[in-house]
Amino acid sequence: MLRRTWLQGWLIGTARTVTGLAWARGMVMEVTALQTGPGALYLSLASFPALQSIGGSVQVNLSAVDTALIVTRASASVFHALDSVCTHAGCTVGTFVQQQGYMQCPCHGSRYDIQGQVVRGPAEGNLASFGIDFDGADELKISLPNLPLDVKPIQLYRRAGNRLRLKLTFEGESGRRYQLRFKADVTSVFSRVAFAVTPNGLTETLEITVTSDGPRHLYVEAATQRGFYTVNEVE
Repeated sequence: MLRRTWLQGWLIGTARTVTGLAWARGMVMEVTALQTGPGALYLSLASFPALQSIGGSVQVNLSAVDTALIVTRASASVFHALDSVCTHAGCTVGTFVQQQGYMQCPCHGSRYDIQGQVVRGPAEGNLASFGIDFDGADELKISLPNLPLDVKPIQLYRRAGNRLRLKLTFEGESGRRYQLRFKADVTSVFSRVAFAVTPNGLTETLEITVTSDGPRHLYVEAATQRGFYTVNEVE
């Protein structure tokens, strides 16, 4: 993408356990556009309590990925990343349950093992799997062939009064004008959204002109569970 078309982007998503101990959290991910090659989703184990234990499993749902991913820890150093779409009728498969030894589709009862292989029908095909690398400490890298983005987690949640806001940071260039745009999913059209320029300011600014080079912060209300923000330079 051209620099003036997209300077910086962020994905809003969710992560949760579907069975067992209930847990859910919002996610904010910084994205970088790629010209060639598959993209990757990076996850920090420190942000996912379930993945810190063998057998732990989470479902990750991001607006840039067509379907939710199931990420499961099989051993101290081995993880599996699977497409959650059941190969029987397209329902969303639940996360892996270690005590049972499988993950199950809620619609017709198909079951899959920790690697996504069918162990009970009516599904006949295995769940699609994705390459996953572990750095041995905290970071997982999931390769997604159809994603032209690198997606990395960042800490962006900030309280503003009694509300939860996102703090979006980008590198501004002196004399340039910028807008913030948003869309709910990959098929939607970007629309301009208002933002604040201070943590507790009014979210009524639609455009800013940067007076010096360096990082700039925009604050928006955290009113959605999924979406895609971009900072665009105004021609």
